[in-house]
Amino acid sequence: MEFKIGVLLPRSDMFPTLALDFLNGLKLALKNLMIESCTPDFIVEGIGTGTDAAMLKTAEKLILQENVDVTIAFCGSAHLSELVTIFDNYKKPLIHVDLGGFILRKEVKSPFVLHHSLNLWQSAYQAGIFAAERFGKKASVIASMYDGGYHMGAAFAEAFQDTGGTITSYYVSPMDYKAETFERMVSELEKTEADFIFAIFSYKEGLKVFDVLSGSKINGKIPILAIPLMTDESVTSERLGIENVQSIASWSFDDEITQMKDFVASYTSEFEDKPTIIGLLGYEVGITISSCVSSEGKFPAKLAAFFEGRQLETPRGAIFFNAYNETEMNSFKVRKFEYNDVGYHNHVVENIKGGIDHEVLEKLEELPAVA
Repeated sequence: MEFKIGVLLPRSDMFPTLALDFLNGLKLALKNLMIESCTPDFIVEGIGTGTDAAMLKTAEKLILQENVDVTIAFCGSAHLSELVTIFDNYKKPLIHVDLGGFILRKEVKSPFVLHHSLNLWQSAYQAGIFAAERFGKKASVIASMYDGGYHMGAAFAEAFQDTGGTITSYYVSPMDYKAETFERMVSELEKTEADFIFAIFSYKEGLKVFDVLSGSKINGKIPILAIPLMTDESVTSERLGIENVQSIASWSFDDEITQMKDFVASYTSEFEDKPTIIGLLGYEVGITISSCVSSEGKFPAKLAAFFEGRQLETPRGAIFFNAYNETEMNSFKVRKFEYNDVGYHNHVVENIKGGIDHEVLEKLEELPAVA
């Protein structure tokens, strides 16, 4: 029995192999499905950067011309409400995929749509609570112009201040970070009386910030709580010299739970390479599809209703879909950023409670939309 899956994938400067990594993870998770019941037929379409309205026409083409059983769209917030409206009108299932840096609004809630992410803004919210309880009530926040424009900083501030914390300083780097020396940032941090630093940078810019901070007087003396993208293992294999860095995330490839160990082993064996967070997302979307496609290749249109009250066992642990049909975790991982002879690792040192109250979701929804 043939089962058609439409996949809309963008290009990314941050993740040059995004499309391949996602498809690798997706196909790996669906491998058993191919053997046991039906053969998935993948119709893959490029959508540029995922921010162009042309994506909407491509999505509609998959429904009308290709007659796909389910569509997967890896895209951000630009045109997301219009995309959801298309699938809502046609009553066809859509799995929207993103890293989870922006807070969803009610307008993108539909019984036909699931939002699958790595829960970045949710982890930032949990970081605010954790930091106020463990590090202290005074924080210095440093952020890039790009990453700081998402909702991670706002979610952290909301939780931190609600737990009695105060943000004593806020630094935002210029758009052209390559020409930035970060001297002012370091000068302010060396004078700060904050209990810790919350850092909102990713990949190459985050690497430069770590390099600068490693040579400063505060290295190792003030704890740094970073967003997960800043401590991603793929950033570098060389030792940076940065000390006392932790992050809070919904995943860790060094997690000792069986699901993660099995995923890392099977991915590495299949593709002769370590998994990335994009491959992890693809794998989890594959698990989502496998859990609801029948042996006859039938797929429920109302995905939200199908998953109501259910949990999915994934490499991150159990995930469920909240009132906004977005993935949510019962717990998050406190990870220590450490180097060994091979490279960097995010070792899990503690698990903390997850979950976001519905009242908090409604309050955070009022934040300005991400462009």
